[in-house]
Amino acid sequence: GVSELFYGNYEWQPHSSCAEIDQTPGNRVMLLKHFGRNTESEANIAEMDKLGYRPATHLEAYAFAKANPELQRQFWIVALGSSPVRGGRRGVAVLRSGSGRRILGGGWFGRGWCSGDRFLFVRK
Repeated sequence: GVSELFYGNYEWQPHSSCAEIDQTPGNRVMLLKHFGRNTESEANIAEMDKLGYRPATHLEAYAFAKANPELQRQFWIVALGSSPVRGGRRGVAVLRSGSGRRILGGGWFGRGWCSGDRFLFVRK
């Protein structure tokens, strides 16, 4: 299933850390990061920036889901690199599952994230 965020009704804006990235298709080094604690979006981005990674965009998350379909059945995978704005709040792409189906859904950028969530990052 796909969230209404992906039906084309919303314009996705890059996070400031992704504003100048190369959008051409190609191989990227991706890292699925498990912080193992409750976290917040901006803190995650800042921590990974120091290690040479930027947050994945919604399109990179979609490509990751196609290449690794079983991972999203195990835990939420959050891509913080791009957001649609809905009702004044920034959304983000979340790969997850429910009722046996894989889902490309949405979450809120400003929410706190649980210790079990994973985050998708891309080598700069």
